[in-house]
Amino acid sequence: MDNKKIDIISKYFSPANAGIEVNITETYKILAEIGWDITVHTSKDTLTESNVLPDTDRIFGMEVKRYKFGKFGYFPKINWDKTDLVCFHNFNVFFFFVLMYIGARKLFGRKKFGVILTPHGGFNPEWSIYPKIMVFIKKTYHFTVGTFLLNFVVDKIRAVSNWERNEIISKGVNSNKVLTISNGLEDDAYKDLEKLASKDIKNKVKKLGRYIIQIGRIYIIKNYETVIKSMVYIPSDIKFVIAGGVEGNNEYLNKLKKLAKELGLLDRIIFIGVIRGIDKYYLIKNAQMMVHMAIWESFCNVVHEGMSQGLVCLVANNTALPLLIKNGINGYCVETKDHKTLAKKINYVLENKNHQVVRDMCKRNKKFGLEESWTSVAEKMNMMYLDIVSKNK
Repeated sequence: MDNKKIDIISKYFSPANAGIEVNITETYKILAEIGWDITVHTSKDTLTESNVLPDTDRIFGMEVKRYKFGKFGYFPKINWDKTDLVCFHNFNVFFFFVLMYIGARKLFGRKKFGVILTPHGGFNPEWSIYPKIMVFIKKTYHFTVGTFLLNFVVDKIRAVSNWERNEIISKGVNSNKVLTISNGLEDDAYKDLEKLASKDIKNKVKKLGRYIIQIGRIYIIKNYETVIKSMVYIPSDIKFVIAGGVEGNNEYLNKLKKLAKELGLLDRIIFIGVIRGIDKYYLIKNAQMMVHMAIWESFCNVVHEGMSQGLVCLVANNTALPLLIKNGINGYCVETKDHKTLAKKINYVLENKNHQVVRDMCKRNKKFGLEESWTSVAEKMNMMYLDIVSKNK
């Protein structure tokens, strides 16, 4: 195909490595390989530091332009007359101003490019984590002018789950604009982990002994405290491994460590840090099970990763999580803050690892988990993008 130009707008990008950034990296690097000309417009921030990354970069065949993120974000330096697609990842007040600018171009007949929004849950976030005044402000612009702009400016909205799609449509967004394309798996999930994993991770896993695992940012929305509380009722040789980096300051991390100390669990709660690639999947594969008691998820990449390695997954019964994990079929759904019931389910899986019911769960998870790769996701995005480009020319 002729080189088509994509301009991506995202607050964070590599080396930040949370869910949105992984999604962007894994899909667009494939699109770059098949001929798309891609520029990522992003901030100079990491998840923990501000204004520290270089102005320009080149990552996985994509040009990266970074900006200082101010009070209202940044305005990307896009050649609006030359681009074919502008792709927003997430949805917040910063994007709101850029969408207004594109809306103005459309009014004057100067929008010749397609606009894609992948909100990653940003349009309908977990409101409880925000101060009340922030909730009022965000809901006001999300569900009034924001909804108008999505209907007027955006060509397609990519939801990462049917739960997210339904939530977006319920706020008045045209259902014909909203398409579900879920997330995928890295190529490393399909490789010979035993052969390729590093010596370092193998030694760590050996020292850990038996453990359950949760992967994700050390961030309040992940609700690690419920799992920590459940550990009181779980055999003392079982450890809880938390694999992820800190987002923001250390306040939530310190709260978790304080809770572990109060419960006498400091030696059983292991903050192992960020683990990537082959080593991440090796760490997952050797866990007794995966737990994920987050208070909100629009899809949940890490549960998908756990399924791919044949783990029984215990998740919170909220948002998109029950769409991945069917209670009693391929894992268990537990009320979000119910640490005692969570402990009972963990103990049940530990005690019945060799029972046919649990073994069948593991088989179902591995089969389902490996069906969707990032390559197949990128192929679906490519088809959607080409269709939108052809309609806007």
